[in-house]
Amino acid sequence: MSYVILFPLLPLLAAIVIGIAGSVLRERRVRIAAPAVIAAFAGAVATLVLVTLNGPISVRFYEPSTAGLSVLSLGFYVDRLSAVMMVLITGVSTIIYLYSMRYMQQERGYARFHALLALTNFVLLCMVSSANILMLFIFWQLLSWLLYLLSYHYSHPPTIEGAFKTYAVMHLFAMAWQRV
Repeated sequence: MSYVILFPLLPLLAAIVIGIAGSVLRERRVRIAAPAVIAAFAGAVATLVLVTLNGPISVRFYEPSTAGLSVLSLGFYVDRLSAVMMVLITGVSTIIYLYSMRYMQQERGYARFHALLALTNFVLLCMVSSANILMLFIFWQLLSWLLYLLSYHYSHPPTIEGAFKTYAVMHLFAMAWQRV
């Protein structure tokens, strides 16, 4: 298999490290996960170069035996547009992650925010490299939940209202998309 499937897993690994490390590592758990987010950006740049030179990459995890179930195949398809979007997603996410490591250090939800940010990065990378419409829809739904959780701040009522609006708008788009 191609290394292309490895770098979207790096933000997922970062989210797991932040979530599982618990109170053992305290503030260092967020810093330990930073290299994974930076490596995902480097992997996205390398994928862009590879796709530009050699053409699209298709990685299949599961391929059903009947021809009529092609929508149920699982895998990644990375072309130049997907690779550019991956570089953009990981670049912006890396900047946000590194900036907020110091900026949010005194906040109560410090580790939660960083774990959700890394998980959102993973979902976005999987969404832009989805091999079919079913996987795109599944990752879109996961993204709507993650955006709600990222924007939800339990002690500030206006942010709770804004988080609900974000979730509602994402689901309205998903319902409109289903009708098309």
